[in-house]
This record gives sequence, C-alpha cells and structure tokens, in this order.
Amino acid sequence: MQFLRNLTWWFIGLTTTVLFVLVLILSDLLAGLFWNVPRTTLITVYVALALGFVNKVKLFRLGETLIHEVGHAQMVAFTFGKVKFIRVERDTSGVTSYARPGLLFGRINEALVSLFGPISSSVVFLITTRLVSSELTAYWAMGAGLFIFLILLTTVRNLWGWITGLALLAMLYLVLESSGYVDPKLLEVGSLNDTKILLVNVILGITAFNLGSALQYSVMCRNPKSPNMDEFKFSKAVFIPPWIGGRLIILVQLILLWISLSFLLGWPSAFEVGRLL
Repeated sequence: MQFLRNLTWWFIGLTTTVLFVLVLILSDLLAGLFWNVPRTTLITVYVALALGFVNKVKLFRLGETLIHEVGHAQMVAFTFGKVKFIRVERDTSGVTSYARPGLLFGRINEALVSLFGPISSSVVFLITTRLVSSELTAYWAMGAGLFIFLILLTTVRNLWGWITGLALLAMLYLVLESSGYVDPKLLEVGSLNDTKILLVNVILGITAFNLGSALQYSVMCRNPKSPNMDEFKFSKAVFIPPWIGGRLIILVQLILLWISLSFLLGWPSAFEVGRLL
C-alpha cells in the first residue's frame, strides 16, 4: 500500500505543480479564451471570500483543512518523502504523517512542506479560476475527482476525512452531468445550462470560501510562537524571524488571489486593472 500511496502523491504533486506553472506561464497566450463570467458569479466569489474570512463555524472549515493537509502531502512527495496518512478531524484540526529518506536539502524541504499547507487553498483557487474562466470546468471536475478518489483510497484514515471527500465527489459528478460529459441521471435535461452556471458558482464559491478561511487562519498566525506551527517552521527553515515569515505567507496568498481574480475579470494581465464586476 505504501508503494501505491507514493505513486499517488508523486502523480498528484507533479500534476498540480505542472498545472500551476502552466497557468502562470501560459495565461497571456490563453487570454483570448476568457469566458464572459456572469456578474452573479463574481459577486458570489467576493461574498464567499468575505464569509470565509469571518467564518467562526468550525464545521465549515473542514474543506480548507483537507486542502491544507493535501498541500503538505503534495510537497512531501515532491521532495521525495513518504506520505503515510492524512487525518481531518471534526474540530478542523488536521495531521499529515510522513517520513523522509534522508536529510539532503533538509531545510529547503521543510520550507516547502511548511509553506504549501497555508497557501494550498490559494493555489487551488488559482487553478480553478483559470480553467473555469476558459470554460474548462468539466476537465477541472474530472481531474479534481480523480485526485480526491485516489487520496481517499490510499491516504485518508478517518470518518470526517471521508465525509468531506465524498461530499466533494458528489458535487463534481453533478458538474460533469451539467457539462454534458455524463448522461444526466440526477439533473433535468432542460435545465442543464442554468444548472451549469449554478454549479460554476458553487465551485468558485467553495474554493473562494476555503481561501478566505485560509487567509483568516494565516492572519491569526502572523506572529507564530509555537515551533509546531507551519509559519514558524517555514521561517526557521529560511532563516528569517517568525513574524516576517508569517506575513510573507499572507503576501503570497494575496498575490495568488489577485492573479486569480484577474482571470475571472478577463484582464489581459494581473498588472492591468479593468472591471471589478
């Protein structure tokens, strides 16, 4: 099982990294493929970001916790470590258990693993907005569904992790039905177009809400004191004071958020500000 788990995380880590790089590098080339995102969708994103940032209901943070732990696991695999299991608890705490084959580039590995937990929600939001804005939502759903299935099968080891994963799979299946890639069984044929827009709003709303939750947590942890905190580990690994490391993580999240919004708003570049609605 460990061999299958290693293959799963190498595949997920490599695919996510390649997608992330392609999204950033090829955005200018793909600028002409922007979909005219409805105003209701943009409002949904803004509201979801705000709600995620002020959210106090722990149950609604389970999705962000799972993405956070997935971010750690992806970078563990990408830096040649071995992911053992992921746990997502009802109180929104999470654990990624892993082992490393040696101490080669130990500080760099620690910095990357610690960094990619907090910024994973912004990376997911960035990739999602790029694919949705190019009307590639169905491909996003198929890729995300495959990732979630493999993670549940090989790595998630508790009930709340499975509940979170299965809920996401159910939503992704509806996306495929509304996009015409699966014969409609749960949705009405006559309402597929309206349902597609609704599901796009749901996808962007959930990923934006998760990013808002991640930003809320990062702001709370901007002055890390505990050696077990990701912000503290990251700062120690790159030889900077913890308060600078905590704020640097927030800056990275905000930059990725700004680029993501530029995709949805149809800007030719993140440096060219256009319409906001």
